[in-house]
Amino acid sequence: MKVLLIYYTGTYNTRYLTDKVEAEFVRRGHEVDRVEINCDTPVKDVASYDLLGFGYPIYGFNSPLPFNRYTKKLNVRAGQAFFIYKNSGETLAMNNASSRILLRRMDARGAVLKGEYHFVMPYNIHFPFEKDFVREILDYDNKLLKIMMYRLEHGIVERIESNLLYDVAAAAVGIQKAGGAINSFLYRVDEEKCVKCGLCVKNCPEKNIRFEDGKVKFGHRCDMCMRCSFYCPQDAVRIGFLEGWRVNGDYGLAALDEAGPPEKPYITENSRGFYKCYIKYFAKIDEEYERLFGFGCGEMCGYEDAPEEERAVW
Repeated sequence: MKVLLIYYTGTYNTRYLTDKVEAEFVRRGHEVDRVEINCDTPVKDVASYDLLGFGYPIYGFNSPLPFNRYTKKLNVRAGQAFFIYKNSGETLAMNNASSRILLRRMDARGAVLKGEYHFVMPYNIHFPFEKDFVREILDYDNKLLKIMMYRLEHGIVERIESNLLYDVAAAAVGIQKAGGAINSFLYRVDEEKCVKCGLCVKNCPEKNIRFEDGKVKFGHRCDMCMRCSFYCPQDAVRIGFLEGWRVNGDYGLAALDEAGPPEKPYITENSRGFYKCYIKYFAKIDEEYERLFGFGCGEMCGYEDAPEEERAVW
């Protein structure tokens, strides 16, 4: 099977997921190409691919504006199969609505959804996640990845259901997409900390940052991906209205992933507040993983129970 992964990434969480998705397809003998969306990414001819994978980080219950702009230009053929692998730092139900724009466009072109999957990745804004929490998240991402690949290869379609309330609420919050342009007037660099390394200028996906008169300057095409502030080695970037939520510093995902899950579960039935939303999310993944791959199940465990219409491989 010939697969194309099309994704937008802010602080590289979606790129990290895409690396893992690509590796799993290749391991199973499929041919994989990929496109990372930046402001100047040329439109890819997708007609020859058997399966399209769309990846993005959820920004305020919505898909990112650069992702929406790019996917609008794609010439997807009728009957073409696609799946979605999105990610966010929490599992709030309003995130269910984040794919509505992409789904409407693909439906209008006659493309066929083969599954939508919501992965969790650590925050790059609001507050930093503790390392043991990240290790647990990555462990569940690995389980969900295996579930996703199994379902895709066996024609079992997973849908994330939204509703009118979520769609309307997410659309209302979507006005924050103008917030990047407004907030960018307040972006600053701490000149006492800045060492002029140029990482923020080089890595901005919107080409929104430049050197001018020996100083870092910000334009007004910001999508608030937080790459500049998150990866600044001197923690010198100040992000306006969001300064109180600024997170700085690479989590080192590969090393934490390699370390495996923490010795004791980070999320338990007693987790409260912000962390409570992960209880059902992790439990659902555990249940499905056990059903498909648990002891004594064999490779096809759970497949026989799937509805007939969901067993037809494209």
